Amino acid sequence: MKPTPFISICIPTYKNAIYVERLLGSILEQSYKDFEIVITDNSPDNAVELVAGQMSDRLPIRYYRNDPPTQMAANFNEGLKKAKGQWVKMMHDDDWFASPVSLARFAEVAMKTRSKFIFSACKNIHARTGKIEEEMLVGRRKEMLEDDYLSLIYLNVIGHPSTVMHYNDPGVLYDTEFKWVVDIEFYLRFMEKYPGFDYIPDFLVNIGIDENQMSGKLAKDPGVVIPEYLALLAKYPADMASKNMYAFHMLWNLVKKFKVQGLGDIEKLGYRGPVPGLIEDIIQYQKYIPHIILKQTPWSASLMKRCFRQISITT
Repeated sequence: MKPTPFISICIPTYKNAIYVERLLGSILEQSYKDFEIVITDNSPDNAVELVAGQMSDRLPIRYYRNDPPTQMAANFNEGLKKAKGQWVKMMHDDDWFASPVSLARFAEVAMKTRSKFIFSACKNIHARTGKIEEEMLVGRRKEMLEDDYLSLIYLNVIGHPSTVMHYNDPGVLYDTEFKWVVDIEFYLRFMEKYPGFDYIPDFLVNIGIDENQMSGKLAKDPGVVIPEYLALLAKYPADMASKNMYAFHMLWNLVKKFKVQGLGDIEKLGYRGPVPGLIEDIIQYQKYIPHIILKQTPWSASLMKRCFRQISITT
């Protein structure tokens, strides 16, 4: 009987055969070999399946076609459910390993750490322009995550799921109710169950950035962003945002970014869940501040803290 692999590389995919081929090529180059590959495919054709078949004699691939196709988070879960490894390395189909020792670095840390959650630095590489942006956990970003994992509600300093490797726990899956904050919601629940993390300050993963990606489109859509963040916040005690500045800052930014004028604006977006009452206080507070001031991050942060202190005193 084949021993259980140490790492399951889970690849949820949809119509990206060329990118899958690039990713599998980067896996083939890895110096670390104790892994399996689980591909779960939502594609309407067999292009990804053909690529997987061509590589199956050189890589330990298990390919699955979702029939019928699932939505995005459910496809993530299909891979997690099928993973046999002790650890799961999620890799989205348009991302790839940056170095032949990337997987070895993840495995090295996993074998030494007491944490169940590991992530690395990455490079965002824009497909159209070739522009490269480095993402690292440094400075204020590092301080926030070390201070309180709930800071992820305000700012996702972990980043893309492809930067993460986590312990294989079948009881922690992605919440299929979410699209935009699906990764943040997963990180929060996982870190609540398994406190702590290990960070690798090496650029181990390349994140492919394409202007046609769903994530870029969702980020600008208030009909997705506002309801999902409110639904995420609704999973916690009702007074959380009045006690936790990170949660409060998230609400502050929602009102600012999308120029929310009242609860009616939120209702028009189709959200019917609980809305923190203090969001009306934030709306009133921002109403008298010129937007050109709010757009300046230092001014906005200072005003947010002042508003938070006032609301915290009265609640």
